[in-house]
Amino acid sequence: MRRPIVFFVLAALLVVAVVVPVSAASNGFDYLAPLSAAQEVAAVDAPGAGGFARFSVDGNVLHYRLTVRHLTGPATQAHIHGPADRGVNASISIWLCGTPGFDGPAGTPVCSSTTDGLLVQGSVTVTSEQLAMLDAGLGYGNVHTTLHPPGEVRGQVLPVGGR
Repeated sequence: MRRPIVFFVLAALLVVAVVVPVSAASNGFDYLAPLSAAQEVAAVDAPGAGGFARFSVDGNVLHYRLTVRHLTGPATQAHIHGPADRGVNASISIWLCGTPGFDGPAGTPVCSSTTDGLLVQGSVTVTSEQLAMLDAGLGYGNVHTTLHPPGEVRGQVLPVGGR
């Protein structure tokens, strides 16, 4: 009797392993980035601070939605840095939002003042090099605050299924 149960459990796990990435990509998300203070280099003291970024690609347009939780104060700017492996710092590659004094290139949306909730939702035109960086998992999302100007929460942008 144990063999059929073990077989059923293994078969169910295989289905989940195959279907979850495919359905995430088919729901419109090509990249995901879980954000936390612990991923900053060096880690910052911001207990419970974190968030999540979701990205989808349509041609050469990157659509994104970035939510945060428990920031120490409003964000001053958010962007994708790269190319960089996890734990390595790099220059800004793609602006996601800014504020006066940290406003980014023309057309960059303004970060909301929330410390818990939707920080920004928008889209930006990207180059094939920037998409290749994201496909390789060599970009990281970073949210900066007044208390932590180099960055308060960070997370590697990871591809989810095929585009």
